[in-house]
Amino acid sequence: MSDMARNTTDTVRRTTLYRLIDTELNEAALQSALVDYYANSPDFTLELTQIEQLPAITAWGIMGKKNQADWCATFKSLTGKNAKVSNVAAAGAILIAIPGGPYAITYGMGHLLIDPSRIDPGFGLSFSIRSVEPDYIRQITRNIMDSRARVDRSSVAGGQSIRGFGIEYYGEIVSRLAGTLGTVSMTFNRSKSRKVTIAAADSLKIPLGTRPADLIGDLKEITRVSDTASPVPELGFIDQIRALKSSNKKVSELEDRLSAALASNDGSPLALTLPAECEEHEHAAHSYRIKIASDRFEVIEDLDISAVLDRLSRLSPNKKLEALRAGYIQICSDASGQEKASRQVKAHKWLAFEAPLDSDHYFYHQGRWFEVGDNYLNFLRNRLDEVFARKPSIALTKWKSEWQDEETYNFEAAKLIPGAVCLDRRRIHTKLHPHGIEGCDIIGPQNELIHVKRASSSAPLSHLFAQGWTSIDALRSDREARNKLLERVRERSLKHPYDPATKPKKLIYGIAIKRDATVSRANLFTFSQVALMRAINALENADVDVEVVPIPQ
Repeated sequence: MSDMARNTTDTVRRTTLYRLIDTELNEAALQSALVDYYANSPDFTLELTQIEQLPAITAWGIMGKKNQADWCATFKSLTGKNAKVSNVAAAGAILIAIPGGPYAITYGMGHLLIDPSRIDPGFGLSFSIRSVEPDYIRQITRNIMDSRARVDRSSVAGGQSIRGFGIEYYGEIVSRLAGTLGTVSMTFNRSKSRKVTIAAADSLKIPLGTRPADLIGDLKEITRVSDTASPVPELGFIDQIRALKSSNKKVSELEDRLSAALASNDGSPLALTLPAECEEHEHAAHSYRIKIASDRFEVIEDLDISAVLDRLSRLSPNKKLEALRAGYIQICSDASGQEKASRQVKAHKWLAFEAPLDSDHYFYHQGRWFEVGDNYLNFLRNRLDEVFARKPSIALTKWKSEWQDEETYNFEAAKLIPGAVCLDRRRIHTKLHPHGIEGCDIIGPQNELIHVKRASSSAPLSHLFAQGWTSIDALRSDREARNKLLERVRERSLKHPYDPATKPKKLIYGIAIKRDATVSRANLFTFSQVALMRAINALENADVDVEVVPIPQ
């Protein structure tokens, strides 16, 4: 394929292809899909044409600075030579009004000519999961939802099964895929069977015919596969959850709904969630510095959604989200807000929101929008309903109204479980975890690790689920962590049978949500369900039994 890419006289050339949205099949609409700056630039040429009697527009030119490159002065000071060169790049694009499209073909820096809001998001991925051989995946890029925006890129030169990449179907979003193209009828394999690699994201990098009739035939085949073929079973999960780019037209509609929810002041579809970059500081929180729609910070003891909405109340609805993006919230480890525990985090990253739109489901989490497919949601809900229906091995007592904090509840609950020990606030510090981890809130009589959380909504529970997996992972893989846990147990009990030679086998999540008498899967925000399912899968893969126990109130 590299020879085909270099030789433009061949019948095919590896090309970058985009499908356009909100663009009608006529010349004026095609021209409107170009970035105005380049469409009106004297450095670019635009011409109307036809390809196989279909309307098309060609655009080409040079972009970049025409003056000397910025390194030329340093080059001269080091060598005395005056290098008179500039940074320029060629860019070309062909936009074709073909049914099933329109499509844009780009060369060089030509992708910059296309208006980002007109690019069909996930088009390349949609084609690839319907056409790539699942046993010959060469590269995967995935975003981890519940980490600090971590992006993982994995490559295998010769390709391998999608299963070999160890993708977690819950909480990991595949944003790019490269692999061997399966059975399709295109120009490159018309005369003889050829194996080619395609790369897919929003765009599709694929060999396309270099003659007009061949190109149109290839585009029709790509349309057929994208619109009518079923996903390859092993790859179908990729299409079920994805992050929306800011240029996606639905983001504007969703943010209008979010702004309306912020203006309603009842907070019903809204909640606060702990940003990933603050998770390690939650245990130290004694106050919060908050700066929203103000020139100065305020220090508050308790942070909930009403604290945010109150500070937005004097703003017009269309200014509220803007104020959150400009504002900050910061965790402090003292009551007066003088000792900062976390960095300042944009206020909108603390917000959780869900909304249906056009029969699809979306949620706002950590400052980003996500779309979730119906099949994904149904499977997720059924799986979690099954988990919630399991009979608990340990009953957790009712949360009495006079028990205002988790430490009090854990102490009282542990007294009512024969042989249990309360370890709340007893963090474990090791070489691998110098900042400390919470082994558990209560250790049961058979070494069950019980993690308890009472929240004003389900949004903060994502941290609880991640915390449970972190403790299990540390205690199973690090002997020092198990020895430190023994020290914590012995500080409270000399009789408990905990043995650091034995790795933990059961984890129990105890959950209470304020204002909800009982907790079920239906009480949880979608992203909290994703976080729980991700934790359950990781724990069960490590041969750890998991229970979710609603705490009555």
